[in-house]
Amino acid sequence: MATLTIELSDQAQAFVDARVRSGEFNDPDEVIAAALVAMNDRVQAFNREARLGIDAFERGDFIMVDDVKAFLAQRRLARSAS
Repeated sequence: MATLTIELSDQAQAFVDARVRSGEFNDPDEVIAAALVAMNDRVQAFNREARLGIDAFERGDFIMVDDVKAFLAQRRLARSAS
């Protein structure tokens, strides 16, 4: 296993320390490892969603919107009416 030395901000160190003190993790290494797994999961989820959007675009399955705020307001209004 490789060894890596990192510096954390005071806020990040407090977060890690709190997780260990709570008993949620046995040591700081476990906290950092869990954080990296969670980050990787988020990146993978983003990539899957991006791929879905790209695939839909390539199929021509999209609409053009000139005014995003108005479009979203209209969608919220339609949802609240249902």
